[in-house]
Amino acid sequence: MKKYRKVRFVSFRPRGRGFMGARYTGRRRSGGVFRLWRFRWLTLLGLVLSGLAIGLCSLRLAPGSYGADMFQSYFDHPAILWLNLTPPVLLILFLWFVLGRAWLSVALGGGVITVLSVADHFKIMFRDDPLTAADLGLAAEGLNMANSYISAIGAEVFLAVGAFALSVLILAVICRANPARTWKGRTAGGLITLGLLVGMVWLFCTGGPMTKTAWNQWTQNEDNINQWSATQVYLSKGFVYPFLHSLPDAVEGKPEGYKDADAQAVLEAHPDADIPENQKVNVVSIMLEGFNDLTQFADIELREDKKSPYKPWNDLEKISYSGRLITNIFAAGTVDTERGHVTGMTDFGNLRHDIWSYARYFGDQGYITDGSHPSNDWFYNRKNINRYLGFDNYYFLENHYADITDGEIAKDDVLMPEIYDLLLEDMEQGKPVFSFNVTYQNHGPYPIGWLRYGEFVPKGVYSDDSYYILNNYLGGIEKTGQQLVKLKKKLEKLDEPVVLMVYGDHNPWLGDGNSVYEELGVNFDLDTKEGFENYYGTRYLIWANDAAKEALGFDFVGEGPDLSPAFLMAHFFDLCGWEGPALTQVTKPLLDSGLTVASSHGVYLYNDRMSDTLPESLTDEWQDYVNLSYYLRNRVKFNN
Repeated sequence: MKKYRKVRFVSFRPRGRGFMGARYTGRRRSGGVFRLWRFRWLTLLGLVLSGLAIGLCSLRLAPGSYGADMFQSYFDHPAILWLNLTPPVLLILFLWFVLGRAWLSVALGGGVITVLSVADHFKIMFRDDPLTAADLGLAAEGLNMANSYISAIGAEVFLAVGAFALSVLILAVICRANPARTWKGRTAGGLITLGLLVGMVWLFCTGGPMTKTAWNQWTQNEDNINQWSATQVYLSKGFVYPFLHSLPDAVEGKPEGYKDADAQAVLEAHPDADIPENQKVNVVSIMLEGFNDLTQFADIELREDKKSPYKPWNDLEKISYSGRLITNIFAAGTVDTERGHVTGMTDFGNLRHDIWSYARYFGDQGYITDGSHPSNDWFYNRKNINRYLGFDNYYFLENHYADITDGEIAKDDVLMPEIYDLLLEDMEQGKPVFSFNVTYQNHGPYPIGWLRYGEFVPKGVYSDDSYYILNNYLGGIEKTGQQLVKLKKKLEKLDEPVVLMVYGDHNPWLGDGNSVYEELGVNFDLDTKEGFENYYGTRYLIWANDAAKEALGFDFVGEGPDLSPAFLMAHFFDLCGWEGPALTQVTKPLLDSGLTVASSHGVYLYNDRMSDTLPESLTDEWQDYVNLSYYLRNRVKFNN
């Protein structure tokens, strides 16, 4: 049978009509709406509208738990709208020129913005802490924690995800034109959009000539916030813009006026001093999760037949040296307090390499340095960072506590006895011990709808949610106090000298928008000293057994000053009569002069006065402290 060759007819119609015209491909397409995919102007319009929609959804998520009034306030400030909506549009257009597919550019660019906006939304809701560029290294941790908050997904999250998905779908079906007819056109378009995006970020976000003006004036939106709250200032400007503004902080810069030579001179003038051999007491430091004595600023109405859940803690304070710790954080950001205490620095950078710390100093003095955190080692990247800080060993859920608790995070009734047992094991080696520990019990959010430890506050006094949150929090606090007292009783029987240092990391989360605190009538007015101290203050205490008191010649009883976490160890060294390392020696003049709190929010407590400026008399001492801190964490090399 004779075979016939098939003939293919090819159209010779032109394949384009310029940048904004229809795109001819030589192929026939069905009629109707699907013919619109050929028009570049329609695709361009779709991309711009998609960028605006995703940017608006990001703005809707930005207030977190601070309500719709904050979202509405963005529309009263054109600069906030412009600085939050323009970057998503430019990013999507740039990706369109690079990738050549409209739907893909929205999927990638819009997807990144949506995911970051949702993460910021939840972080503010449950931690009262926004997502910044420096937090991106903890993205995996955030995904692991997200399961805890699935039930709290609100309509605004569904709206953002829905708008993103709908934008991708519409562009995939209708707006499918290529960005330009030739590679030269695409290159030109990509360079223009990238130049506009980078120029905008530099000019207004990351240190350009208009950055301060944009942040302090154009986007000032303080009608619904308190200017002393870093979180509220951040979210008052949306999300995309303040996130871009945080980019420079992701990479640590030198302090103003810093010179290596000046820092080296300070270090040479203050060589590390050894701890006298007869005074090398064992030091056990424990940071309590979400701990504070709420009765110091709130009159909590307890059941008449119940003792105060703070009685164990209060009894321990009576025989200890105690005071108030003024942290930089509220309800979240545990590691800020933790690492400020261990490093002695008010600014300790991103901790991505070996740096100086008190753990490293104790190690140089012949101490065994270790500790425990009964949760996951990936939490705040402690597995790596504790090594950077110079700890010999550290016990986590994965390498120790899972074997004791069948894989569960250990509560304080397991952790505290284990801290004691590990201390005994270390002391058997004939060396002093520095044991630094972080608890997990009392980590929020606290259950609503059921009581974990029984009833301390009677029903009907507060709202139903506050009833459950407050009871579950106070029950955990009582359990923690009881375990601390048991640990103290074990330590006081030892012949070896031991000092126990305990402090809270931050105030607890007590309801979205601080609802329980509001019902308790707590003053959180950050414009006042009382409100500032209530918001950021926790407690610390230092207790010593008889052997330690005799070795150090101090009874460790009394009321101590308000202290920043970074100054707690330096103050402890002073109580012990130790000259200590260089950083301690440089910190001491500040403490002696009355500067006991230096907040990362730009607030100082000096001689019991609150100020946003340092006294001129301390300028040189503060500069020495700042310079040496930067030098120790960025210039000195260590071998673990």
